[in-house]
Amino acid sequence: MRLSYITYTIVAVACLALLPSCKESKPQTEEIVVDKVVDKPHNEVQSMSDENINGDVEWIGGGSYKYSVSRQKSESLPKVKNHDFTYYDNTVQLTIRRSDGSVFYDRTFSKKDFQSILPAQFKENGVLLGMNFEEASGNVLKFVVSVGSPDDSYDEYFHILMTVNNFGSISTSVYKAKRKA
Repeated sequence: MRLSYITYTIVAVACLALLPSCKESKPQTEEIVVDKVVDKPHNEVQSMSDENINGDVEWIGGGSYKYSVSRQKSESLPKVKNHDFTYYDNTVQLTIRRSDGSVFYDRTFSKKDFQSILPAQFKENGVLLGMNFEEASGNVLKFVVSVGSPDDSYDEYFHILMTVNNFGSISTSVYKAKRKA
């Protein structure tokens, strides 16, 4: 009997101790976090960040080549109006080196180099977005060139397939993505 009395006493004391924490609490207000949208100033010229891409490729007879693609804004090229904003256009330098480090190919491109293949809207309102290595095939290295809107909010771009052959000559065509089987 004595054990039950002690047990009941301990339970009663514990309940009394917890009683203040059981009182009605004020409802907490929910905090709503909203990202502040900062408008780009319409009177300032916008630019994309510089970008450098480097890679290795096995080409012609199993030789090792290194390519480097470097995008930079150009203040000397005509500015581009795109979705109510003005942007600097970009240049892209493509450098291809042989395994001994000697330069096989080195040229800086602007959007003007692709004018003959670009649709009118990209000639006028697009910037040179970049260039990416696609593949080595036979005697050519294939690169995909993109021209389009520099604003990530818009999914507007035009892809060009540019090939560099083993003599250093280039050719361009409309890029058609490979379909996976």
